[in-house]
Amino acid sequence: MANIGTFKQTKTGYEGTIATLSMTHKVKFIANDNKKNEDSPDYFIKSGRSDFGVAWKETKDGDEPLDYVKVLLDGPMLSKPVNAALFNHNDGADLVWSRPKRHSE
Repeated sequence: MANIGTFKQTKTGYEGTIATLSMTHKVKFIANDNKKNEDSPDYFIKSGRSDFGVAWKETKDGDEPLDYVKVLLDGPMLSKPVNAALFNHNDGADLVWSRPKRHSE
C-alpha cells in the first residue's frame, strides 16, 4: 500500500492533501448530513469547488476490529476511479492506495 494523502480530522470530516507523481490537490471530506439511505456515502470529497469522490465509514472484522473510511476518488484528471482507504492514527489520518491484483486467466 502506498500513502497518497495526509489528513487532519475536523468537526465536519477531514482536511488534507492528496499527492501522487502526477497531481497534488487540497481535499476536504465533508460529512453527508442528508443521507437518503444506509448505502449513501458518509462523506463527499471536494477539491476546491469540484467534486472529487465519496467515502463510507467501514469496520474490518476480526480479532481486533479496525475502523477506517472506504474512499472512491474519481474525476476528469484520473484515467479511471481510484479505490483507497483512510486510516486514523494519533497524529491525523493517512490515505492509502494499492493496485488491484490482476486475475490470471
